[in-house]
Amino acid sequence: MSLFTEATSAFGMKSAEQMRQQAHIQVVSKNLYSQDTKHTPLAYGVLDHRMGTSEKDRPCLTCGKNLADCLGHYGYLDLELPCFHVGYFKATIGILQMICKTCSRMMLTKEEKLQFMDYLKRPNLAYLQKRGLKKKISDKCRKRTVCLNCSAFNGPVKKCGLLKIIHEKYKKENLNPLVVLNLFRRIPEEDIPLLLMNPEAGKPADLIITRLLVPPLCIRPSVVSDLKSGTNEDDLTMKLTEIIFLNDVIKKVSFTCTR
Repeated sequence: MSLFTEATSAFGMKSAEQMRQQAHIQVVSKNLYSQDTKHTPLAYGVLDHRMGTSEKDRPCLTCGKNLADCLGHYGYLDLELPCFHVGYFKATIGILQMICKTCSRMMLTKEEKLQFMDYLKRPNLAYLQKRGLKKKISDKCRKRTVCLNCSAFNGPVKKCGLLKIIHEKYKKENLNPLVVLNLFRRIPEEDIPLLLMNPEAGKPADLIITRLLVPPLCIRPSVVSDLKSGTNEDDLTMKLTEIIFLNDVIKKVSFTCTR
């Protein structure tokens, strides 16, 4: 998910579009092998040889190179429903505490926005200064209970259980990943610097997982088993297969509910 951008000289997050551009295929099949006798990896599955090769006698189908020369190629898979990123969960809650949970605007007056933006434009701001400024912005936003843009009431945002966020408005409102993603997508471009984020290195919506990169085969090779016929698959390969299987389950449930 992370990306180092030379233009900004900073670490950032890969957007869903950047993942798509980096990948060679979209992985959609939950099955690993076709039903033939040659044990051929299924096209558009997590073992598709267009993502490289882990076998000496099978070249990569993208570059044509063998195991020793092919560096591997990425694939990607789309999630039917967005998910919170465990590494960015604290940052996600922090942003929700600073924006309106109805219109996604910062909970600041125009004068406060100008004041903080002037401070942010100062050259060579140290890390501790930026951290202190973020705390000041967060404190001001959390103290304000009515949005100055849409007049909606905003209550405290808290973590509740494992990867669950609630908004204590009139009653406890569950902020699931889909709700949070839509809120983050509506944050105005001019408000993003006030969240102490660089729009060129990553936007708030990139904190929510909607797409996953599928790593090349060379870092998750299939191992031929001596005890039984077939292969032992890497744990990462099996986990990706489980995600695709759950994608299919969600898709079938959604289709049933809409009928």
